[in-house]
Amino acid sequence: MALEDYSFADRAVHKLAVGARVPQDMLCDMEAQMHGSAIAAQAMGAPIFVTSLPRAGTTLLLEVLARHRSLVTHSYRDMPFVLSPVMWRKLSGRFQVKQAAKERAHKDGLLVSVDSPEAFEEVLWLRHFPEHYSERGITPWGDLPEGFTRALRHHMQALIHSRGGEAGEAPRYLSKNNANIARIAGLAKAFPDARFLVPLRDPLAQAKSLLRQHQLALETHAQSAFARRYVRDIGHFEFGADHKPILFEGMEQVIESHDPLTLDYWLAYWIAAYRHLAGEEACELIGMEAFTGSFDPHALWTMLGLPADDAASSDARALVRPIPKVADAAENSALLDEALSLFAQLRAQERRAALTDKRHPVRTGCPFVA
Repeated sequence: MALEDYSFADRAVHKLAVGARVPQDMLCDMEAQMHGSAIAAQAMGAPIFVTSLPRAGTTLLLEVLARHRSLVTHSYRDMPFVLSPVMWRKLSGRFQVKQAAKERAHKDGLLVSVDSPEAFEEVLWLRHFPEHYSERGITPWGDLPEGFTRALRHHMQALIHSRGGEAGEAPRYLSKNNANIARIAGLAKAFPDARFLVPLRDPLAQAKSLLRQHQLALETHAQSAFARRYVRDIGHFEFGADHKPILFEGMEQVIESHDPLTLDYWLAYWIAAYRHLAGEEACELIGMEAFTGSFDPHALWTMLGLPADDAASSDARALVRPIPKVADAAENSALLDEALSLFAQLRAQERRAALTDKRHPVRTGCPFVA
C-alpha cells in the first residue's frame, strides 16, 4: 500500500495506534479476553522465517510463499494494530475496500495493495526490546527470553486465527523480517522446527541496490514527515533518515570509516552481515540467480514440506523473473574482492549443505543453490 494512499483519517489512526501504548494495549487486552482461549488452541505447523539484508530477494520469496494456502503472513490490512490481528480484522472488516495494486515505494517494479504480504513482525520486537535500538544501530540478540518466545508464539497463533485457521489443521506462520538475521540462533533454539530461508545475491548488485534505496528513502523522508515516521514506527530502519545498521562484528569500524551515501559502506555492511550468517547453522541459503533463473514452485513446496498447490504454483511462476547481472566495478576493489570471496565461500557452503542436508535430513536439500 503506497503511503500517498493514506488519507487524513488513516494517518490519524496510525498515530493513535503507534504513538502511545494505551490504544494498542487496550485492543490486546480485548483480544485476550474475547479470543484468548481460541488463539491458544490454534494449531500451528513449523514456522518459516525469510531474512537477509534488504535487496537480496526477501520480498520476492515472501510474495511467492504467501501464495501457498498453508502459509499465513502479515499484510497491509494488519496495520496499524499489528499486535491484535484478530480484533483489528473484526473491527476494520466493515470498512475494508478493494484497492488496485501500485508500485511500492522502492520503485523496483513490485506491485502492492492492501492485501499484499508485508513485514510487520518487527513491531513486536520493538515493543519487547527497546534497549536493542540505539542511535548507533541495532544490537544483535543471543538466546531469547522465555517470556518473549511465548509472546511470539502467541502472535503467530493469533495471526493464523485471524485468517480463519481451524483447530485440527496446522497452517504455518510465514515471516519476512530483515532484522531476523541478527536473531537466527535464538529463534532456532526457541522454535527447533522452524526454517530460515536466506536469499543470497551477488554482493555488488545488492550493494548498489542498497545504496539506491537509501538515497530514495532520504529523498522521501525529506519530503514527507509521515513517511519517515511510518517506517520508524514499524521498525524499518534499513534506509533513510533514521537508518540503523545491525551492529555485527566489525560494523563499528564500518560506521567510522564509510558514509552510507557511498557504495563502500554497503559493500562493507554486506561483508559484516554475511560473515555473521556464515556461522549460522540453521540458515538455508538460496541463490537468487538459480532461484529466478530456473524457478520450480513444486521444488520449493517439497523443500519446505508443503503440500502441492497448483493455484499457488501458477501465481508464483508469474512473479519470478531472472535477476539482471551487474558488471560495473565498485569504488573500492579490495572491499569488492573480499565480498566476492565470501560470496564464493557461501555458495560452496550451500552446495555442500544441499548434498548432505544435515540440518533437515527428511528433505532432499535446497534445489536453489547459487
